[in-house]
Amino acid sequence: MAPQQSFWQLSVASCSWCLALVADQDWTAWLNLQSLWAIVILALAAFLQATVGFAAALFGLPLLLWIGIDLVQAQVLIITAMLPQNLISLWHLRKSIELREVIVPAAIRIGTLPIGIVGLGYVMSWSAVAINQLVGAIILLAVFVQGLVGIEWRSASKPHWIVITFGGSGILQGLSGMSGPPMVLWVHGQRFSADKARAFLFAMYISNFIPQMGLLTYRFGEAVWQGCIVAVASLPVVMISAMLGLKLGSWLGDRWIRPITYAFLIALAVASLLKPLLQ
Repeated sequence: MAPQQSFWQLSVASCSWCLALVADQDWTAWLNLQSLWAIVILALAAFLQATVGFAAALFGLPLLLWIGIDLVQAQVLIITAMLPQNLISLWHLRKSIELREVIVPAAIRIGTLPIGIVGLGYVMSWSAVAINQLVGAIILLAVFVQGLVGIEWRSASKPHWIVITFGGSGILQGLSGMSGPPMVLWVHGQRFSADKARAFLFAMYISNFIPQMGLLTYRFGEAVWQGCIVAVASLPVVMISAMLGLKLGSWLGDRWIRPITYAFLIALAVASLLKPLLQ
């Protein structure tokens, strides 16, 4: 019962914290049909990430853009809603990872976040169609990188690959919020077990939350916190989805879930790239 009690205590604390942050914001505009769709998308993204250890942003970001949420707010929604899910998932898998294995990669990743945030400021001047196409292109590239997972990578632990992998991941996190694929390739190159790989990835996602929110606030203003109210509203269904995803991931493994995930991500990417034609 201890893990479940900690889970709900964490949930209440997270909700209270986010509500305090958005208390002075005009968040009532978010309480509409768009918000309900966003909650559904976040719940599905949490289920997917808990099942395979990645893809919350790859799945959720294009869908959030499709319903009219801008790229900055979409990032805020995903990283805020996924924080409790990542924390409880890491708690369940805590025996599979050690702190010393996380510190250096996390520090490199956080150190390159500002580069991505600067790039995000530039991208936000683009049209909505161009942003959708950029997201689609990143997803396709990410799926291609994921397809390299089975390739043996004996030099993955060498310092230069650690810097390239987690530096690039930090830039992608700041630019688009979709930073998982380089790290997934790296952990599989390390031949981590499934549980250790997922625990490592959850630790990486958690480590960038506070720095990323601080940088987003500095660059785009306090309005970035408006999305927290929707993220808070999504927490109950997000966490239930995450618990179900953890169980399904342990039961099925990668054999069935990962191919289906890739197929769906490719479909989302192609649709984002071709959205002007589809319209």
